[in-house]
Amino acid sequence: MYSSQDNNLFNQANPPFLSGRRLKWYRRWWGKALLIFLTLFLVVLVAWGFYVGRLTYLIRTGQIDSNQLLNRPSSSNNIRAETLPTQATADDPGVGPFDAKVVIVEFSDFQCPYCGQAFPVVQELIKNYGDQIRFVFRDFPLTDVHPRALPAALAAECAHEQGKFWPMHDKIFANQQNLEEADLKTYAIQVGLNSIQFGDCLQSQRYLGEVQEDLTAGIQAGVVATPTFFINGFKVEGAVPLSAFQQIIVAELNQ
Repeated sequence: MYSSQDNNLFNQANPPFLSGRRLKWYRRWWGKALLIFLTLFLVVLVAWGFYVGRLTYLIRTGQIDSNQLLNRPSSSNNIRAETLPTQATADDPGVGPFDAKVVIVEFSDFQCPYCGQAFPVVQELIKNYGDQIRFVFRDFPLTDVHPRALPAALAAECAHEQGKFWPMHDKIFANQQNLEEADLKTYAIQVGLNSIQFGDCLQSQRYLGEVQEDLTAGIQAGVVATPTFFINGFKVEGAVPLSAFQQIIVAELNQ
């Protein structure tokens, strides 16, 4: 005889999934785990895509060296351990005593935003250590990404011809977004240059060879991005803080 009690026992022995009411796969524990895994995988994949894209951009624009990704000592550190030539030359614009114990040479690009960030640091260095260091400026225009860097470099060289390199240097860096020929001629007047002489110099590209010599020297010295500094041969890349320079300068002065 079949009773209601027997029916209850039957239902207890046969859970819902045996009676045709199967759970959807995404409601089961392994389905939920799979969905979580796929979500995390997509997040990591998107983040990796952004990372690779950013690295590609930095390498193409010269802001980092591809060797940095491989941790090679030739360019993996901002400060190179080995001593290199100072890269200082007599004909390039400089400030400070020629017999200074510390010589700093900057390879720079007038249109480079990172050089613009380094500009106030350079001013502080010259202000604080002007009688103890020799600071030399050399041109390294990255014309493929900064089309107005070369005309600005030529303008600064033309100002150097009239003994006004540093006022022109400061004026250009203070106005990096405005480096058309008319702007450069305006700056020349503002810093007190002979406008006719400056215009002739700029038009003839008189110092193009000088700029190219600096560029070649920088490449031979291992410059791959701007700004790059050599402090008594120690290579420092990028817009590093003043404290990084001070650490090296003080160590060199105390030797």
